[in-house]
Amino acid sequence: MKIKLIIMSIIVIFGCVPPSTESPSADTDVYATLEDCVPCPLLLNFASSNYQNRDWRGAINNYDQLLKCNCGKVDPENTFKYMAYSYQQLGLYDSAAYIFKQGLKYTPEDIDLLKMAGENSGRLDNYDDQIYYFDKILSFEENNLEILELLSNVYRDRELYEEQVDILNLWLKYEPTSKNANAEKKAAFAALGKDESDVDRERWESETSNIQYGLDYIRSLQDAGNIEKIIEVCKELLVYEKYNTIILRNLGDSYLNLYKEDEALDTYNTLAQVDPTNYDVAIDISKILINKEKYPEALDWADKAVSVSGKNGKSIYQRAEVYFAVAESCSGNPLTFWDKVVYEVSWEDYKSASNKGYSRAKSRRDFVGNNFITTSADWFMRPDGEKEVVPIGECYSWINKSVKRKN
Repeated sequence: MKIKLIIMSIIVIFGCVPPSTESPSADTDVYATLEDCVPCPLLLNFASSNYQNRDWRGAINNYDQLLKCNCGKVDPENTFKYMAYSYQQLGLYDSAAYIFKQGLKYTPEDIDLLKMAGENSGRLDNYDDQIYYFDKILSFEENNLEILELLSNVYRDRELYEEQVDILNLWLKYEPTSKNANAEKKAAFAALGKDESDVDRERWESETSNIQYGLDYIRSLQDAGNIEKIIEVCKELLVYEKYNTIILRNLGDSYLNLYKEDEALDTYNTLAQVDPTNYDVAIDISKILINKEKYPEALDWADKAVSVSGKNGKSIYQRAEVYFAVAESCSGNPLTFWDKVVYEVSWEDYKSASNKGYSRAKSRRDFVGNNFITTSADWFMRPDGEKEVVPIGECYSWINKSVKRKN
């Protein structure tokens, strides 16, 4: 009777309401058989109050008493979790590890408890246990992305790259767009001495219609310098998106890098039709046509670039390059007056491009201006009334830019 009165007094003093739990069966491992044990729900309430008040030592003492009184089954989902966490807050990770193991005997499929146990093992550098706990979670939830990432990190830090790749493949199975997983897999491949581009290749080959996967693979191939393969991938991607500007650009650039100018020109022409505002494409077409000595066409594309770009320095510089290339191709030794006139047309554009801030134009402007343009002596031989001229001659008849007289 005396014990019952003491228990009732404690309940009145603390005003505790036992937590809502299912009533366990009344066997000896749930209810206390020792004379100094109070009922399990009351012990649990004391421990919970300590925990909520961040009284870690008090919580540990009450949870310990709870276990000594064979009350582990009253609320195993929280008892072992909170007791272990209290130990962690005091830096007692070994003690926490022991409690985690005891708790998992009651709730072996508790994901939160397994995760906490795994993280605690990491703090103790007990990586075998850490891997065991995380693997256990994946046996219940194979698609748990958080655990997949944590386990990948463990394998990476332990330099177990083959095992890491297996986990990363599983991660990418459930989150194929994960940039982090893809980057980790590339790093693991590099550590294993494998070609990093194989990571993107495998992902793309699993879904060849996925444009983004294909573009990621192309970037990897660019890093590896595998131009021929880029062309193959671009061609296959264009089956699914015939007018994708990024794919067309990569294809054209790849052809150009392999000196396949005709194929590059065809690709850039298609790209120019799809994206007529892209003045860089017009500039590239103009450059190819210069190499082919198709100067009037090269000038047309340079003029398009100037117009589309709002007369920026880069486009004006390209137009100057067309005029310069024409003069280089047609001029003799010594230079004729008309050769000098065409050089001067290019010089005017080089000046304009330089004035607009295009730095590459400055050296070309100075070089041409110091060596190739007309002088007062050249104009002395021209008719007195001739104030400006347009180039003439078989090579230059299509040029309609004029140059003013120098006195």
